[in-house]
Amino acid sequence: MTRLSFILLILSLSAAPGAWASGDHDHDHGDHADHEAQAAGPHGGRLLEDGDISLEVQQAEEDGNVTFQAWVSAHGAPVDDAELVFTLTRLDEAPQTLVLQRAGDSWRADDRVGTPHSFDITATLRHDGETHTWQWASHEGRVEIEAAMARQSGVSTAPAGAGQIERLARAYGTLVTPPDHSASARARFPGVVTSVQATVGDRVSQGDTLAVIESSDSLRSYRLRAPIDGVVQSQTVSPGAVVADAPLFTLINDRRLWAELKLFPRQRGEVRAGQTVHLRTGEHRVEGRIAHITPGAAGAPYVIARVPLDNPDGRFAPGDMVNADIVVEQEEVPLRVDNRALQTVDARTGVFIQAGDSYEWRPLDLGRRDDRYTEVLGGLRAGVRYVVDNSYLIKADLEKAGAAHEH
Repeated sequence: MTRLSFILLILSLSAAPGAWASGDHDHDHGDHADHEAQAAGPHGGRLLEDGDISLEVQQAEEDGNVTFQAWVSAHGAPVDDAELVFTLTRLDEAPQTLVLQRAGDSWRADDRVGTPHSFDITATLRHDGETHTWQWASHEGRVEIEAAMARQSGVSTAPAGAGQIERLARAYGTLVTPPDHSASARARFPGVVTSVQATVGDRVSQGDTLAVIESSDSLRSYRLRAPIDGVVQSQTVSPGAVVADAPLFTLINDRRLWAELKLFPRQRGEVRAGQTVHLRTGEHRVEGRIAHITPGAAGAPYVIARVPLDNPDGRFAPGDMVNADIVVEQEEVPLRVDNRALQTVDARTGVFIQAGDSYEWRPLDLGRRDDRYTEVLGGLRAGVRYVVDNSYLIKADLEKAGAAHEH
């Protein structure tokens, strides 16, 4: 998110507080104003009325599950013969139906409701040939963000799905110039340098003139040309110099480099030629493959894995230190999420899912991970969209509004 986008976000929030507002929540950490406005029944639950019919609902949490208890009355007297059904509609799942049965002086559902504990509730009561319906929200960890605000803030989403998790071996090394990408330019015949047309730092192409030399034998001038494309790394000649067969120019072609990685004994058994390597130097990242593995220097306790690296824009240079993650194993998993999406709320790690303008917290059961993705074992379905970029903005608004649920 750019600084400008962040400033615009703050201004927009100040000017239009409804554009980024937390949903209500009927548990301990819900919207207190909603609790105050909602009438309470004799048992301390939510009181709903339709004419002479009253329904009081008490929602509780036990061992990570939500339970419902209800009291039904008509004309102020308890009702025994009725049908009471609750339908729970979550943001990303099919509706769940609970049939409440008479138990003593109240009605209870045998089913316990697992996570996520965020849903819209429809209560349907059939009594004396009439149907009464009430609806209310019990949202947990939910915020509402208009689409324009989400785009402006850099909030992006992706569908959860299958993919690969990589097992990596870490190695370190240095960028070097391949032997066939450096060359020296020497005088073909002894003579006197009459002009120099390239100097240190110049980028030249194969065949370009580096210097003009007058032969001592024939007194005829000839051109000393660049043997390869590259940059002049060193120059040992100036006009008027008498030259023989010593190197006059050294050229380096840095458009292709090698990453030389040191592999110690514990790594040798699982690293081989052809494996993918994620390379990092400074803030730059690039991917390559191991071309070959050769012994190190005499007596060295390591071997060298060489990874060819294209460098068309010159962002890398010989001598740069490099960190490498070698992919030694890839395993397909049925569900994974991007690591950028992961946030921690109430000591649980998870993601924010998205449906329309609604964003909701989902704690996850996680498995294996690599430097890009983490396997999801539970808490999320394939195909559900989740926030990848700038999910911390949603977390900040959630915490500010006090809508996060304490488990």
